[in-house]
Amino acid sequence: MIKVRQKPPKRQAESTISLINIVFLMLIFFLIAGQLAPPVDPDVTLVDTTEAPPLAPPDALFADSEGRLSHRGQPVEIPAYLAALGAMGEAQAPLTADGVTAPGEDAGNGGPNVLLAVDRDLDAARMLEIADQLYRAGAGKVSLVTRGAE
Repeated sequence: MIKVRQKPPKRQAESTISLINIVFLMLIFFLIAGQLAPPVDPDVTLVDTTEAPPLAPPDALFADSEGRLSHRGQPVEIPAYLAALGAMGEAQAPLTADGVTAPGEDAGNGGPNVLLAVDRDLDAARMLEIADQLYRAGAGKVSLVTRGAE
């Protein structure tokens, strides 16, 4: 009998396409699931402080040097802002990096917390007027946002 040699079976090349697909799916997941910090209003130059903890730019109510209010780049009135902030607080209530209740979360005294970022050139009397209007409109706590000096 004659033995015929058979070719050894070919090994299939391992495809890295499935690995690439998994990496891209993870990338898309983290882009969607991650919370990106909103940009700071370009019309507002924050006050510098020397002992402020470093945090990401907040989703704050901005007051420019003329006292005009804006949120996420759009002009806003205080009652409409607090209504939107209260609705956001009911939907999600994240904590900030230093453990303070986040904007929109009920502060326990009847209203949502408000982060107020004022321009360094805004008159102090106008800033206090804005804070007073926030309290009268139902804000539970108003915190001023500053920028840490480098």
